[in-house]
Amino acid sequence: MRRLLALLCGLDEHLTARTALSEEQLTRRHPLFWLAHVGAHLGDSIVWLLVTLFLWRQSRGGRQTQSSVVGWTLSFAGSVLGTLLVKQAVRRPRPGSGQFLYGGGPDAHSFPSGHGARCGVILTWATAFWPGAGKLAPLLVLWIGWARVALNIHYIGDVVAGLVLGAGLSRIIRKRAMARRAG
Repeated sequence: MRRLLALLCGLDEHLTARTALSEEQLTRRHPLFWLAHVGAHLGDSIVWLLVTLFLWRQSRGGRQTQSSVVGWTLSFAGSVLGTLLVKQAVRRPRPGSGQFLYGGGPDAHSFPSGHGARCGVILTWATAFWPGAGKLAPLLVLWIGWARVALNIHYIGDVVAGLVLGAGLSRIIRKRAMARRAG
């Protein structure tokens, strides 16, 4: 099992190194620098807290929509807690220097990606709130995931693991919320 894990980590590190931006691309004059920085922050907690507040305000009077907003909120909270617990257990160092907003504390670790976990929540719930526009959620998720790897903040495996964590937890919560509405 250790050999398999070592092989997977090596592959993850290799693919991540190929995906990360070069030193020249990390200059403020390069368009990929800006594309990556915007994408990396689109998954920030504060952005999705504001989206949640907006959804809650829009859901007034709509019991079904309020139930979905509660499920959405529980999914985000659960993904944060799950991410922090796994980060403390695994303690994988970040691939880069760790100077991009990340210092000591639980966010010093790379695995799993909290942004990836939020992306899993977004993918699971987006169509509940934005049936047409929810189809664009995969593009947003790809952008955020790519940006986290391109800026050398996460390995590809961190983002994928976070995505699986957030989506898995969200699916459980969404099924329960739908079952509660039906019953």
